[in-house]
Amino acid sequence: MKNINRKLLRELIVEEILNECGCKAAAPDPRELIPQFEIVGLENHPHFDMISDYELDREGHALDAKCPGSYAKTADQLVINPEFVASIIKILMDKSGSTCPQSSAKALNDIATLYNF
Repeated sequence: MKNINRKLLRELIVEEILNECGCKAAAPDPRELIPQFEIVGLENHPHFDMISDYELDREGHALDAKCPGSYAKTADQLVINPEFVASIIKILMDKSGSTCPQSSAKALNDIATLYNF
């Protein structure tokens, strides 16, 4: 059995786990891949304004993604549970020694974009 080093682990993640599904290219209308966003019962959510803003641009952002359905499902959860995003950024900050959440989030986005995640 092969030992898994960082290079091999990265290759596995990029090639196997982060491989795009290609559903958008196969769909006659990619809008059909975007599930409904149920905002019912969220009126009292502490970030309702952010959720409302997200809802305005949701379809456009989803259609810009390689898999609109996956984008929408993930973004829906992140906008409703922003503490999840904060915990991811905190892990990155702790590992890197960063002190700025906004700059750490930008770095995550920039690097993920380079790798076409």
